Amino acid sequence: MSYMSYPQRSTWLEFLGFPSGYGPWTYRAVPEPLVSSELARLASAHVINGKTTTTSCVSLQPSPDPEERSQDRFVVLDWDGWSFSAVFDGHGGEEAVDYVVEELPLLIHAALTKALTDAGTAPLAPSIVSALLQSSIQAVDDTLTDGVKHLFPDEAALAALTDEQIKSTINGPTNPNNLAIVRCMRGTTALVSLVDPKKENLWVASLGDCQAVLGTKNSNGTWNATILSVNHSGRNPAEVARIRKEHPSEPECIKFDRVLGAIAVTRAIGDHIFKLPVSYTRRVFMNCVPSFSVSSKLEDFLPRNKSPPYLSALADIKHVALQPSTANVSEGFLILCSDGLVDLYDHTNGRRATLEEILTQWVHMLGERMDRKGANVGDEADKDNAALVLLRYALMGGGADDPDRLAQMLTVEIPWRWMDDTTALVQTL
Repeated sequence: MSYMSYPQRSTWLEFLGFPSGYGPWTYRAVPEPLVSSELARLASAHVINGKTTTTSCVSLQPSPDPEERSQDRFVVLDWDGWSFSAVFDGHGGEEAVDYVVEELPLLIHAALTKALTDAGTAPLAPSIVSALLQSSIQAVDDTLTDGVKHLFPDEAALAALTDEQIKSTINGPTNPNNLAIVRCMRGTTALVSLVDPKKENLWVASLGDCQAVLGTKNSNGTWNATILSVNHSGRNPAEVARIRKEHPSEPECIKFDRVLGAIAVTRAIGDHIFKLPVSYTRRVFMNCVPSFSVSSKLEDFLPRNKSPPYLSALADIKHVALQPSTANVSEGFLILCSDGLVDLYDHTNGRRATLEEILTQWVHMLGERMDRKGANVGDEADKDNAALVLLRYALMGGGADDPDRLAQMLTVEIPWRWMDDTTALVQTL
């Protein structure tokens, strides 16, 4: 569809929190039902049917600037009845997240296959699956580290080289070493779920600030929300306390709710500027082409980088013993999303709901929708899939549905992106 077919209007977009004097901005007043169809198209809304689960998927970044394309990624796979799903929120560039999307599912699948073979006919202990998820995520990050250490084993090896020698080692469009270095400069969060073929067990591994919430229906017909992710960010008091304990003589290890005042997440894959000694940043990363893509200026926070690592790649793992439904209709679902979906709730005129309130709202909204329709939450026959329902509601800031606001969010002509990359999966259980 061409936006040029619809009336051009102006808006100040106050709900996005722009400072006074920014705007007005032009958008196209796309009417219903076309604006809903455009949302589904831009978000690539679709449903993936596995052997035992159904997953509705959306991923949205409406900015038309190719430099602002989404760095979110997601994966939904079926391994002989085992359901694997994951959401990754890349940052600083796409190289790390693209590597993780390619390698992490393979590592987890191989580890799971080995564990099942070792167990034979015996049930697989939940702790074994938890351990293999955690070790696989750590292994991906270790592989990135090895890519740098293979070239420059230690600080003494770096000190023996000139800048020109380092540049010739790592740079060049056809130089395989270049990608190994760039991957370590970028980063990604990871949110992984695994469900066994009998749907008796669910595991969620979280690293970073993506969100996972389980919706289950009680015998009395009410829906309960169970948060299964851990928010690894500078706003989590437990994470702040952990990092301060690891760096007791460094008051600025956390500043402005960010690690070293620079990065919001406290755990991630990649981001080796916060993990390797600072000489690797000054001698290797800063000599690399392409260079960093970070919002904070290096010279502002590098002096605080005194005793890395500051970021961890140790994922939190939650295991839930599920209660399989005896009916033909699923009585539970899992929501996985990048932090962009939650961040959309900043754009409200009233009090911003807490994270727990937002996740609980999602479960009640989708659960009640299931009850009304008498259908699975991810049923492809529904006009809007469940993930698309969550996305539309979030674009309204959790408020009343407003098609004109939706048109503004999708078509506004701003020379930079006006919302975070946003991805959501909703999977039946």
